[in-house]
Amino acid sequence: MKHKYATRPVFTIITTSANSDTGLFQDPTPCGSFLSYPRAKTRFEKRIVEEKKNLNSRYDTENHEETVWEMYEEGYAAGCFIRIEIVESEIEDWGAEK
Repeated sequence: MKHKYATRPVFTIITTSANSDTGLFQDPTPCGSFLSYPRAKTRFEKRIVEEKKNLNSRYDTENHEETVWEMYEEGYAAGCFIRIEIVESEIEDWGAEK
């Protein structure tokens, strides 16, 4: 007998960055997963504040949207950037059958 389980959204914060001058090409790195979008959004905003403290003046262009934040060197985003985003996916809720 095949069981069908309920699914629910999960929101994961992911950080990616690159700096071609120093050879840093960070793989996408999860920074936490949340079952609540408001909690994920709060943590997302805190991560942005934390990250800004570590950036030097080279990062002079900022793009801040609902679920994506990027900071990069103007005209050189492909070679020098940091990106933090909230990615939504689904998780099976094994405790709740459909």
